Amino acid sequence: MSTLAARAYLGFDFRLIFRDRLFLVFTLGIPALMYGFFGLMYGQSTYGEQAVSYYDEYTPSFIGLIMLNIALMNVGPVLVIFKEMGLFRRLLVTPLDMSAVWFAAVSRAFVLFGIGFIEMLLVGWFMFQRLPQAPALELLSAIVISAFALFSMGFLIGALFRTANAAFQAGAFLFQPMLLLSGASIPLEQLPAVVQKLALLIPMTHVVEALRLGWRGEFFSQAGLVPTLVLLSIGIGCALIARRAFRWSAA
Repeated sequence: MSTLAARAYLGFDFRLIFRDRLFLVFTLGIPALMYGFFGLMYGQSTYGEQAVSYYDEYTPSFIGLIMLNIALMNVGPVLVIFKEMGLFRRLLVTPLDMSAVWFAAVSRAFVLFGIGFIEMLLVGWFMFQRLPQAPALELLSAIVISAFALFSMGFLIGALFRTANAAFQAGAFLFQPMLLLSGASIPLEQLPAVVQKLALLIPMTHVVEALRLGWRGEFFSQAGLVPTLVLLSIGIGCALIARRAFRWSAA
């Protein structure tokens, strides 16, 4: 792979980040508004036997929703849009390979997530006058592993679909169960027992668990082992399948 070609593609990809303002509002603004709305209603509530506050329970959850939004509504659909534009077909004559495309897509997603993460911290500070107290390394590790899994899943969507409309529909279809059955918005304890078991099959459930553990400074404990292994398996599996399924043209 040519380093020059990879840099050129990465620069092109990054120039597109702020062009679609409606996407930025939807991806970064809606989770923050939901977080603030529910915070006004349940900000004084506590959860579980440890009486965890709304801030510590749901700030990481809504940060995870920003990550999910980026994976399903940006990473995958943008790849398909590039296919429809014929961009990848023209790149076939360059030394660029798919690893550079994956790196650019994930890097762009991390930049967007960084903006959303700061936004959520500001909203949390404004509402609760608090900041995360967890060791930075634990929280960062939980974020990176969760993002790797979700962004790889988004890349797989982009690899499988040939039209942007189909990719957006697939993302919207996956978003609903990820939101409702992962514990990100509704406590899992309030769901029927059979639904709680089904929730373990949803990647977002393990993302929420990992982020909450990282937020509380408990990610480097035995409790963090299962979500870490599950998310790493999902991320690696999606990346490998995407590499085999990826087509450089929408035709």
